[in-house]
Amino acid sequence: MNTTPSFGPESDPARAFRRSHPVSRRNLMRGGALGVFGALFLSACSGEDASSQGSSSSEPSASSTPPAVTVEPEDGAQQVNPTVPVRVSTDRGEVLSVELTGPAGSVEGRISEDGKSWTAEGPLEFDAEYTLNYLAQDGEDRAEGSRTFSTVTPELQADATLNVVEGETYGVGQVIQFAFSEPVLNKAEVEKAITVTGGGAEPGRFRWYSDILMRYRPPEKWAPQSRVELTANLLGVDFGNGMIGNENLRLAFSTGERHFAIVDNADKILRVYVNDELTQEFPATLGNPDWPSVTGELVIMEQQAKYSFNPSTLGLSKDDPHWYEPFDASWTSRLTRSGVFVHQALPSAIPLLGVANVSHGCIGLPPEGAKFIYENFRVGDVIEAKNTDYPQADPDDGYGDWNIPFEHYADPAWHGNW
Repeated sequence: MNTTPSFGPESDPARAFRRSHPVSRRNLMRGGALGVFGALFLSACSGEDASSQGSSSSEPSASSTPPAVTVEPEDGAQQVNPTVPVRVSTDRGEVLSVELTGPAGSVEGRISEDGKSWTAEGPLEFDAEYTLNYLAQDGEDRAEGSRTFSTVTPELQADATLNVVEGETYGVGQVIQFAFSEPVLNKAEVEKAITVTGGGAEPGRFRWYSDILMRYRPPEKWAPQSRVELTANLLGVDFGNGMIGNENLRLAFSTGERHFAIVDNADKILRVYVNDELTQEFPATLGNPDWPSVTGELVIMEQQAKYSFNPSTLGLSKDDPHWYEPFDASWTSRLTRSGVFVHQALPSAIPLLGVANVSHGCIGLPPEGAKFIYENFRVGDVIEAKNTDYPQADPDDGYGDWNIPFEHYADPAWHGNW
């Protein structure tokens, strides 16, 4: 029978081995492409018996057994979430060394203070294969082995895109929109990963328009000339259905002056407010009785100096009484996806500005009025229509989010006047 010698602090072979075999590895941290989640196959534990652990460095006695080593994830695991830490632990003795290697080389890790576990530092790569070699020792009894596993492949990765851009300036009514590449079932987990600060506003709320479309707005509009910072830590978040977020998003944008315009069908005048002061008034024409303009607050989505209007996009044919010849509208500011714009009225409509409604739902202005809005307002500024005797636009047909009372904003079942 082998007799295990007693070692002092300076003669302990496990500690001596660690001093001569450092465990620090070159760091590997690389996030996946955008886009944004938990694992289809989360790492499982695998306990190892003596026969799978290797043998001691010398011939063991009949009563000698190597330490039992557990490796997470288990050998052969697939679709492993790359943000879930890789871990090696032993039931007794100490972990002497671990080498984890992937496409970019070795992955750094650290051994715990008690020496009983090793944990990889930082996330792994997506769509990558890894090999792990370990060595643990308890006195003269040693356990060593090798494991392989692979991380989430592209078909199970998800991402998100935003409607705001780093460093841009928006109007105070800008709503932040997230469009996800895959349906989100774990909505609370996704919301928890997102933080929005600044803008002079109290914390806002999220509203889900579908499993792939979510928006965020504060209780009131952003403060003018302020900075808004957004962080979406979606890397590794479980969207549900095995879809894993593959990137973190971080950006900041600014707001400009407070611009707001109200067009009232009662007198057909569009009034422009800058920093809450009335600065301009322009006669307007709104939608005719067959194509009335929507009511409520709408956010400018995009602006173009010229935009081609074609009645076929409204489902009109040449034999329809509402048909008009295609034309290029000037000084356009889009308010809905379905085609509500502020733009310069056609020459034939100029005499009717402030008198009658002849448009197909748009807000027609004189050249100087449309140009003023185009040049002084920006994406994110708000234009409101009143007294058209027609409902609001669906809030997802554009950014009609400000028509929803804040106390109801997070409830997707709440329905307003649309």
